[in-house]
Amino acid sequence: MAMKSLSFFAVLIILFLVIFAEVPEIEAEPCLKQYVGGFTSDSCFGQEIQVCYWKCRLKNKAKGGICYSGEGVNNYKCLCDFCSDNPACVGGPSHYD
Repeated sequence: MAMKSLSFFAVLIILFLVIFAEVPEIEAEPCLKQYVGGFTSDSCFGQEIQVCYWKCRLKNKAKGGICYSGEGVNNYKCLCDFCSDNPACVGGPSHYD
């Protein structure tokens, strides 16, 4: 009889821990953040891709940068990439496609 009550209390304790124990949530930091340092460009080709890449690496301590052509004419942005060091232009061949 003592073994049954001991087993019963062990099961209750385990259920209590499973139900009420808090599991810490881990929030992932986004990979891409817009570069805030004066990236002005009229295109996202050739040298501009490399400029964005190196500005993000040197000034924002990112792994790299991606040139992004937004909506509208001459709406180009530099997105710093904190997950990959592959320089690319969003919309072209990249590791996000």
